[in-house]
Amino acid sequence: MKVPPNFATYLDPNVSSMNPANIGHSFYVYGTFPVIANKLLAIATKTDNYNDFTLLGRMLSGFVDLLMVAIVFKTAELFERKEKLRPSVKYWAAFFYAITVLPIQLSHFFTVDTFLNAFVFLSFYSALSFSYSKRIIWLLLSGLFLGLAIASKATAIFIFPLLLYFFINAYSEKRKIQKKHLLRLLGDILLFGITAYLAGRIADPYLFQNPNVLDPTPSQLLIKNLKDLQAWSDPKAWYPPGVQWIHKTPILFGLKNLTLYGIGIGYMVYVVLGGVFLIKKIKNLALYIIGGWVILFFLYQSLQYVQTMRYFIMIYPFLALFAGIGFSYLSQLIPKYVSGILLFFVIIWPMLFFSIYTKPVTRYTASDWIYKNLPTNSVILTESWDDGLPLPIYDMSQRNYKPEQLGVFDPDIPQKWMTMNDLLNKGDYLILSSNRGWGSIPTVPERFPLMKKFYEDLFSGKTNYQEIKEFTSYPSLTYLGIPITIPDDNAEEAFTVYDHPKVLIFKNKNK
Repeated sequence: MKVPPNFATYLDPNVSSMNPANIGHSFYVYGTFPVIANKLLAIATKTDNYNDFTLLGRMLSGFVDLLMVAIVFKTAELFERKEKLRPSVKYWAAFFYAITVLPIQLSHFFTVDTFLNAFVFLSFYSALSFSYSKRIIWLLLSGLFLGLAIASKATAIFIFPLLLYFFINAYSEKRKIQKKHLLRLLGDILLFGITAYLAGRIADPYLFQNPNVLDPTPSQLLIKNLKDLQAWSDPKAWYPPGVQWIHKTPILFGLKNLTLYGIGIGYMVYVVLGGVFLIKKIKNLALYIIGGWVILFFLYQSLQYVQTMRYFIMIYPFLALFAGIGFSYLSQLIPKYVSGILLFFVIIWPMLFFSIYTKPVTRYTASDWIYKNLPTNSVILTESWDDGLPLPIYDMSQRNYKPEQLGVFDPDIPQKWMTMNDLLNKGDYLILSSNRGWGSIPTVPERFPLMKKFYEDLFSGKTNYQEIKEFTSYPSLTYLGIPITIPDDNAEEAFTVYDHPKVLIFKNKNK
């Protein structure tokens, strides 16, 4: 990406050098605002090179998610002032968000998710503030942040029904809108929409077909890309990353990953308790509406073909708010020492998960071991659609390894297995650098009957390949001197594969 010579060129999706489609990346389905913002920051800090750009983006992502802790605090504080919540709720809500595992993980990567989450929640906070104050600045800020959220990822639009409720609530009296307020409400919604549109237009001009601000026609290339993506999100499509979703149980799969890995079991207990106290004691309509939106969004996302955990990120700050309510009100009813014990069961999961950041990534550790232990000129087999090892952490010419790739996701036809068997006979070592293959392919036996049998035989020692080394980085307390480790192999693939995959190395016994 290059900064265009002037603002008019930047706004023109057909010529701008910041539009991915104009620089060799015609398939791009996310908003470009996070990349554009990081590009400008990289230029300002003289870090506009491949490695530093990535690291700067990760720092920016972490900062944005850290900001979320403060926004959650301010949101709970606003409810405290207007809806008489207990004063401690704001502290506990901020605490719960700060220790939430999935946002911690996502903040380590330069992707759009943390930006989407922050701008969506800022838009919500601004709408909430407008609902209570009727100050037009909050309406404008809500539109601004929603525009930035859409410029980060289009799914931000799902927050709009919740925002609309608070716009309406600003003018409702005894749950009814007086006729005298109706015209003003419509004007406010129109002003909000114009603000959101202009903010999104400037933050990501490439969502649109042409540079004319008065023409909101969406980018035809983007529409095509989204249709292509949708076509791949189909059990009938032969798309390797989609194999993992073919037999997942709607709702239950998302709930399992949210509860066990995204926030933790103890945390979820307080989310539920927050809902109970809301119904039994607080009885606040605004919080009911928020809870209803959270449930509906969760159900909608859980019924999609792709149920990856990060697609649920927008509900996490609301879960922190409800968990804060749950813990705050429960602590009134039980002794302090009991509260401390219960709190331990909440914080134990992020403490376990944090261990993966106290050591190098398993792929790096495995690569170091490979260079030091595998002979020169070894034929190393890896799997398609996964990271091949060893990583180039040393001069690869020192070992001159000969990499070959197994097409494990190819259709299970005779031609595939002729090639596979030739490579398996030829190989000296087989390296599985994550569970991308063995974690998803066996779950679809009707499509991969031979691959399923291959993995079963491989792991039971019935092939020519014998496991000689395993590298894991499971959530653990061993870094604190406590011998507790929790294997998370059954988590959703992306949860482990990007920052703590299990790496398995096998040696050909016939070589």
